[in-house]
Amino acid sequence: MSFDKYNHQKVETKIYSYWEKNNLFKPKKNKRTFSIVIPPPNVTGSLHMGHALNNSLQDVLVRFHRMNNYETLWQPGTDHAGIATQALVEKNLKIQGIDKNQIGREEFIKRVWEWKDEYGGKIINQLKKLGCSCDWSRNAFTMDKNLSNSVVKVFIELYKKNLIYKAKKLVNWDTVLKTAISDLEVDQREVSSKLYYIKYKIENSSETITIATTRPETMLGDTAIAVNPKDKRYFNLVNKFAVLPIVGRKLKIVQDDYADPEQGSGAVKITPAHDFNDYLVGKRNKLKLINILNKDGTLNENVPKDYINIDRLDARKKLISELSQKDYLDKVEDINHTVPYGDRSNSVIEPLLTEQWFVDAKKLSKEAIKQVKKKKTNFFPDNWKKTYFQWMENIEPWCISRQLWWGHQIPAWYTEDGEIIVAENLKDAKKIAKKKFKKGVVLKQDPDVLDTWFSSALWPFATLDWPNNKSYELKRFYKTSVLVTGFDIIFFWVARMMMMGLYFMKEVPFENVYVHALVRDEKGQKMSKSKGNVIDPLTIINDFGADALRFTLISMSSPGRDVKLSLDRVKGYRNFITKIWNTFSYCEMNNVFNLKKIELSNVEIPANQWIITTLNFYKKKIKKNINDYRFDEAAKNIYLYIWNYFCDWYIEFSKPLLNSKNKQTIEETKKILLYVQRENLSILHAFIPFVTEELWALAKIRKIEKTDLINFNFTKNYKLKNFKGVKDIDYIINFITDLRSIKAKLNIS
Repeated sequence: MSFDKYNHQKVETKIYSYWEKNNLFKPKKNKRTFSIVIPPPNVTGSLHMGHALNNSLQDVLVRFHRMNNYETLWQPGTDHAGIATQALVEKNLKIQGIDKNQIGREEFIKRVWEWKDEYGGKIINQLKKLGCSCDWSRNAFTMDKNLSNSVVKVFIELYKKNLIYKAKKLVNWDTVLKTAISDLEVDQREVSSKLYYIKYKIENSSETITIATTRPETMLGDTAIAVNPKDKRYFNLVNKFAVLPIVGRKLKIVQDDYADPEQGSGAVKITPAHDFNDYLVGKRNKLKLINILNKDGTLNENVPKDYINIDRLDARKKLISELSQKDYLDKVEDINHTVPYGDRSNSVIEPLLTEQWFVDAKKLSKEAIKQVKKKKTNFFPDNWKKTYFQWMENIEPWCISRQLWWGHQIPAWYTEDGEIIVAENLKDAKKIAKKKFKKGVVLKQDPDVLDTWFSSALWPFATLDWPNNKSYELKRFYKTSVLVTGFDIIFFWVARMMMMGLYFMKEVPFENVYVHALVRDEKGQKMSKSKGNVIDPLTIINDFGADALRFTLISMSSPGRDVKLSLDRVKGYRNFITKIWNTFSYCEMNNVFNLKKIELSNVEIPANQWIITTLNFYKKKIKKNINDYRFDEAAKNIYLYIWNYFCDWYIEFSKPLLNSKNKQTIEETKKILLYVQRENLSILHAFIPFVTEELWALAKIRKIEKTDLINFNFTKNYKLKNFKGVKDIDYIINFITDLRSIKAKLNIS
């Protein structure tokens, strides 16, 4: 046994291997259950500070409940990340001089699987470095056979109930990735831009009407001009026609509340096929929809000849030049405004009229709203409930089709006449077709795949072996106990899991949702590569240890406040771990760990009574903090108790007791030290698991208790029969503290 200087690198690797080898993360049967599903990181991803915080908090809960006699499952897994993975593999193929269209869909998907098998486990190994105690034997992947089967089953059932349908609607279109994306994958950015004032001539008149636009190229798809019904300036023009410059198309001037008299000229060009607000104006006024864009962002045959096949941003320059030459351009203003960008492609997103598959989220949201109102699922902190309601009550149809190859291909087949047949596979589709048409027909599968968030919406039950409703895990661990997540995916993921869980399981997917903040740099700035302020958790783990990083993040995770991470804080908590280690070295020097068992009888010495009372008080407090999801308070109380009361006071009190000539005094103090150190490790374990498990073994407590620390039950407290001396010790501590305070104030050395 050796309590030499703590080497986190050697210990962490050794301890994690020991846990895994002995299957210590698997659920052990018990009366009560506790379960968490991991927010599945992208298979392309690597550990960042958000993951480190999120998973440290989950691990605290899992380890805490495991040690409190719960049958505990932390279900792990990764997400196939459709857009991100396809883009990455395409990029790798391009380096090799291979175009995905040349090798075809089947071969491309084969290459993606090869990439996944080789590199897709990277983030899982990094989570292990952090100390995550997931049941890795159940590691799931959204493209696994069972999860893929569950996706198909859900699609078919929702389609049969008319909750999934196909429609031609305006969607966010990424011209680089050439796919529809959801509102949640659009990054609204403030940019410097220009506002162009363009004159439209009134038919058979010398009058003009001026409109202001930031996207002049879309005017080639204009089908009306709107003015506000209360705007007196335009009363004389309502129901007249303006002539579209360059094109010559007649545009009716309509009244609509969307036109804001305070904005621009008060008159608005309406392009229903290329703007979400215009689309609604178009529906209200029964306007024609003219699509002017190809899927790569170039202009199509619905524009004048010399604009066809020009990229829309180049077309903008050409159009402004022509409008200026022909005296249609009134003026140009410099402005700042918001432009939508694709968060994956970093390109400007265009609203585009395309045929897509949708989920009727409005109908599915009703039960999900109701159950949160009934407190079947609770949010911590409570204010996130408002955010959830706000989004759910204004929910739009969810576009679930993506024009990609990597993902769950939509289980729909088309006849040559365009009839849709939804089935589990081609064989079933042919049977349905034969029954329906009384003859064999040629069927072609929909080439699109489902939105990645569609499969992850099923995560809490699909990972527990649904649709096998008799599976032990599903019956035992659904609904899950808590979801730990960042606020940025309440809409992406939390809301969708609520909708799907309630529809298919008739039960909320989790009792509680704990929402944590972002991790920022020490100045409170968002970490980004361009700013050069990214702190890599793996570097910190390498330099200071996973325990120090975990304790830092947990101690700073106050509700509603972002975590401002600094290396000085990590160093401070590394010193805390060293201090704990040194207390065990002190005990070893005093032969505390030579005792064969841990037992307490009558505790007579006041200092020993005091530390037991203090321990019991803080144990109760810390347990309440964790149950209340106040991880920061739990960490602060742990730090206060260990550093201040145990190290600074009790260790000092114990020195004269251990040096006493009274055998009973020495024996009692050794027993107390062994008991308290065992309890200290049990309190600390969920927060700093590596160093505590190592100390548990080195101090021979594993041998005495015949169990590893990870499975030790610390629910019971030792009840003192005699605690008369506790007040005396409190008096001494207060007296010395006051003396020190006076010395400091008077600057006495």
